Amino acid sequence: MAELNGQSDWLAVIGKSLAYLCLSRAMDIEPSKYDSVLKKVAFLEGLGLPRDDAAQAAGSSAASVAVLQRRKKTRKKNAAKKKA
Repeated sequence: MAELNGQSDWLAVIGKSLAYLCLSRAMDIEPSKYDSVLKKVAFLEGLGLPRDDAAQAAGSSAASVAVLQRRKKTRKKNAAKKKA
C-alpha cells in the first residue's frame, strides 16, 4: 500500500508540472490571452488543477486569487447598476 501512495504523489507532481508547461507554451503562443493572474488560473483550472495549485503555478496564492475574483464580480455588478 505504501508503494501506491508514493506513486500517487509522483503522479500529482507530474500532472502539476505538465499543466505548468502547458500554460508556459500557451503564453508563448498568445501572450495577450494570458496576461492576468485570473486568466492563468482559469486556464490551469480548466486543465484540472485545484484552485490552490493553479494559483501557485500562476505565481500567486489562493487567497489572492479569491480576492481578485471577488473584485471582478463587484466591478461587474457596479457596471450593471450604472447602466440601469
